[in-house]
Order: sequence, then structure tokens, then C-alpha cells
Amino acid sequence: MALVASLRFSPEILRRLGEELVPHPDLGVIELVRNAYDADAPTCTVEMESVESRGGRIVVTDTGDGMTEDDIVRGWLLLGKSTKAESTLTEKGRRKVGEKGLGRLAALRLGRYVTLTTRPRETPGVQHVLHIDWRSFDAVSAVEDVQLSITTVPTQEEPGTSIEIDQLSTAFKPRDVERLARALVLLTGPFPGPANFRVELNAPEFQKLAGIVHQDFFDEAEYRIVAELNDAGRASAALYDWRGEEIARGGHSEVSSAGSERGDSPIAYFTSAAHFELWSYNLSTNAFTLRGSKRKVSEVRNWLRSVGGVHLYHRNLRVHPYGDEGHDWLDMNLRRVRSPELRPGTNTAVGRVSVIDEEQRLTPKTDRTGFLETPEFVELARFGRNVLDWAAKELLRRREREKGKRQEQAGDKLENALNKLQDTVNRLPPHQRREVLEATNFLRSAFDEKVRAVEDDLLLYRTLSTVGTTTAVFAHETKQPVDLIDQASGVIARRAARLLKEQYSDQLSEPVETVRRAADSLRTYADIPLRLLHRRKRRAKIVDVNEVVADIVALFGPHLEGANVEVELQLADNGAPVKATVAAIEAILANLLANATYAFTQPHADGTSQRLIVIKTDLNADSVFVTLMDNGPGIDTSKLALDDIWLPGATTREDGTGLGLTIVRDATRDLKGEVFAKPVGEIGGAEFNVELPCATPFS
Repeated sequence: MALVASLRFSPEILRRLGEELVPHPDLGVIELVRNAYDADAPTCTVEMESVESRGGRIVVTDTGDGMTEDDIVRGWLLLGKSTKAESTLTEKGRRKVGEKGLGRLAALRLGRYVTLTTRPRETPGVQHVLHIDWRSFDAVSAVEDVQLSITTVPTQEEPGTSIEIDQLSTAFKPRDVERLARALVLLTGPFPGPANFRVELNAPEFQKLAGIVHQDFFDEAEYRIVAELNDAGRASAALYDWRGEEIARGGHSEVSSAGSERGDSPIAYFTSAAHFELWSYNLSTNAFTLRGSKRKVSEVRNWLRSVGGVHLYHRNLRVHPYGDEGHDWLDMNLRRVRSPELRPGTNTAVGRVSVIDEEQRLTPKTDRTGFLETPEFVELARFGRNVLDWAAKELLRRREREKGKRQEQAGDKLENALNKLQDTVNRLPPHQRREVLEATNFLRSAFDEKVRAVEDDLLLYRTLSTVGTTTAVFAHETKQPVDLIDQASGVIARRAARLLKEQYSDQLSEPVETVRRAADSLRTYADIPLRLLHRRKRRAKIVDVNEVVADIVALFGPHLEGANVEVELQLADNGAPVKATVAAIEAILANLLANATYAFTQPHADGTSQRLIVIKTDLNADSVFVTLMDNGPGIDTSKLALDDIWLPGATTREDGTGLGLTIVRDATRDLKGEVFAKPVGEIGGAEFNVELPCATPFS
């Protein structure tokens, strides 16, 4: 006779599924709110009481359709089965977003007690109540050994559901509450259009954030992108200016080949249909003035801090974490570093990719933190990136057309002005005409000389721009293999130490540490150009040179350590303020520091084992003085005259560009300062002295 058996589950599975799979407690609460959306609720309220410590209480209440006894037994208490399998639409036509109940279980497991109170619209006048005491599961060997009872009582209240979670076992830290508030505010989004689902949270963070997010600044956008991806995987896009006038329109061929990921191949996207809309802002006072805006730039900037980035909406509800800080899933900021021309960033634009996903081609992660990186999701992200690339190209083409027109008009204006001047001179009496002609010819010669100088500088800085953007790309791509080297060497160190024990210290410890130090140096080389290229560093303001010196030395730290170079700082006690951009001061210091470090690699008859760089700042009522000196071999004036070291391309290094000191000179001049060099300075090597105007309260 065969023994009949069945699978049973230990109560431990509740902890593993409900607590360990969901990384943050707020994600469980959000899942209860999503359940309210599936219940066709127009409103949902989340109340939190004494949650800053253990023992608090959370109540989630909605005004939806409620649940019958059968809904509770076959749906709410059944884990692992999605209600979307039976029907993807609610009674009101909403597309269901709830999954397999693991997020709901995570929320319910936050406390010791759970009370479900629900009034079904299907059977008005009754209320079903279910109590769960999680301690009762600790006393049994299998989950199914605990029997739960549903009590039904008459009621006059409207349909809806309330879930009370008492005696919280986990405290909600301020960061958790802030994250929950932001997630609930953005759940349906700040975007234009009807909102048939509203969520409230009784937390000050929510009210403050909601007040910011629900402001409407969409009419302040410099341009707007609207793109569609149809069911056949074909894309189209349109670009509009701030007046709402169409700038450009592209079909599938133009949009899909705009990025570099698939060359020029107009292959259809293998993913769900999607709608992509993005608003990009020019956060300059001048741009707002030209448009006649009555809003303040600071208001829009503050709003973008809360809502900026491209968010992903699945079935009309936002999916965490896309668009959050650190989750730039369309690589907007990276693309802006690679090609800064007319590119939006997460701090200057807000957008949404909306997906209905009728065929359920996107697969949610079990822990509710977004979607799995399946080919379908990768294709959706590629669509978004291609749209951004297409828009950038169209805006660049537009700007180049306008620039060409301006250059042509400027040439015509100059020609007309010269002709007018010549006509005026010709009408002068003969004795005056000669003197005026000589003066005008001298003026024209000086003007032409100035134009040639500007064109030479333009060519130089175009070259530098190319070097900078190329370096930034290589720097970004270098970081991943460097991280892999660091991780692999760490694994080798741990495993070798375990297997070889004492022999590891004697034979392998030093080589492995050398590899790790080399990885740190490589990471520094990658960080330096990316840090120096930050956009915010190009804004003019009062800059404390001392702070920039400290930052640059810290940035170069691993590189200097690897070269055995010691840096001594002798900084002015009360700061060294100048009116400048951080980028300009960094350009001066970084090039001088790089030159000094390189100098130590050259032969030096009087060399010392100690490699020393000293950076000093000082100031008086009018000027700030910055001195950088080293104890290296100094400047060899037999190879290059002292006055020539500033010339573009002039260098004594075989692999040098000859641009470093040119940048130092030009950056100093732009700041109305001066720079001087000494072949042999105070401590034996080269010495550079920079003098800049001291900033005053009126600067």
C-alpha cells in the first residue's frame, strides 16, 4: 500500500520570502498601495504612528472595491500566484500591476500583528475581518498547520480595505521615510494628464515633497521630446521648442540608427510598445529672460532636484528605482560627459517612459526593485537612448544651421560697414582723406591681426576639447576593468591566504598588494578627468583657492603616492578668495602639479631620495599669490628658453603635448592675473608663481 505525501513549508519560508527578498521596508508598503490601485481605489492613505522605533504601527486604507471571502482565501492569502494570470484588467479598465504577493507578504511581516478589514462592493452591507498573529507560526512545524478565521459582520460603511500592521519589528529610519514619501509622491508622477489615483502619507516629508513635486514647470522647458514605439517595434520621434513649434521629426530609420549601439541598421526593437516624453531645461537666467518667464530659475532647479531624471511607468504606476539618484538607466549623464553638446542630464531634464506591456514581456524582479535585465528590457533602454541621441543630433544640426546664418550675416555686416566707411572717406576733402585712410588701414590691419589670434586660440582649444572628451570616454571605460582587477586580486588574496597559510605571506602577499596598489593608481587616472569635467565647476563665483588646492592634491593622492612624491601645503590662514570658476583654478593647479610630478622621472645630478612638492598661498589687500615649487631638476633653459615654455606645442618631453603651460598662462590671463616661472626656485627645482586679483565682498 502506497503512502500518500505532500510538500509542506516550514514557517521559516515566511521570513525568507517576506523579509529577506525585499531590501527596504518601504518597498513592502508601496506594494500594499499598488494592491489598492488594482482594487480600483480612487484614493489610498498610509498612516504611520511611532515608526521611528520598534513597536510602531502602519495603516494602509483604500476606497476600492474591497474583497469577498473568496477573494481573501483564493487571492490575498495565496502567495506565488499573480492575479494578472486570470485577468489583466480591473472593472474600471485599469491594467493590474500586482504580482505574486511577495511584496505584500514583506509588508505584513513588518509587524507582529496584522488586521485585514475589507468591505466588498460586490456584497454591500458586510465587512470581513481577518487577524494574523505571526507568533502562532513559530509554534508549528508547517505553515499550513495554522488556521486563520475570517469574521463577517454587518456594516454601513462604504466599500474599501484597511490593513493594520501593529508592533513593528523594524524601525523606519528617516531615510526610509524619505524614500517612501518620494516613491508615493512620484507613484503616479508629476506629469501632465488626468490622475485617477491619489495617495496620501501622514508624514511631514511627504507634504513638503508633494508641495514641490506637484508644481507645474513643464511650460518652462527649453525643448520637449515625444517618441513612440509601436507594437511592431518601429520607433518615431518629434522634437518641439519652448513655443511648442516642431523642430524636427524622425521615423524608425533615423531614430534607431541615431545611437552607436547598432550602427546604421534600422532593425525593429524587440520589446513592448512604449511612449517616451522628456522635458529639458536651460537653467540660465538669460534663457528665462528671453522667454519672458515670470518664474525663478531657483524654483525650477529645486523642482528638478526632486523629480529630475527619466522615470519608468509600468501600467501607469512608477517602477522603483528608475529615475532615482544613482539610477540613470538611460545613461543621460554619461552621454553628456561623452558629448556635452545640447545634451540633457538628470539635473536639467525630467521624463517618463510609459509601458503597458500587454504581453508581459518585462519581468519584475522578485524583490520589487525594477525589472530583470532581459533582452526585452535592454531593448527598451536602447530605444530611450536612441531617442536622446537622435534629439541631440537634430538640435546640433539646428544650431549649426543658425551659426552658419549668423556667420554669413556677420560677414555681410562687416562688408557693408567697410563699404560705408570707404564711401564716407571718399567724400572727405583731399587733405583730410589721406590721414583718415592711413588711420582706417591701420585699424583694419590691427583688426585682422586680432582675428587671426582668436582663430589660432580657437584651433588650440578645439584640439584641447577633443583631447578632454576623448580622455573622459577612456576614463569611464577604464573604471570597469580596474574594478575587476581589484576584485579579482582580493579574491586571490583571500583564497591564497586560506590555502597557503604562512607561505602566502612569504611568497605572494607582496606581489598581490602591488597589483592592488597599481589598480588604485589606475582608478585615480580614470577619476581625474571625470572629476575635472564636472559642469558645475564652470560657473563663476567666489572661489577659495585653498579649498581647490586641497581637493586637487587629494585627487592626485594615489598617483603621487605611487610616484613616492610628498606634497607639503603652506596655505594662508584665512582663505585665498578669488573671483573665478573652480575649473579655471583646477586647470592651473592640475597642470603645474602634473609637470612637477613628471620632473621627478628625469635624471638629476643633485637629486635627493626625497621627492618634495610645496604649494603655498598668500594674499594682501589686492592679490592672491599661489606658488608651486619642487626639488626636482628644474627647467633646462638650454633646451627651451624660459619665455618659450608658455608657447603651444613647446616642450622638452618626447611624448609631451606642449599644451599644459599654455593652459596655465591662458587661464591666469582670463582671470586678470599673471604667472612667472623660475628655472631654479627656493627648494632647488622649478618654481611657478601665480598672482590673481583678490576677491572682495563687492566682486
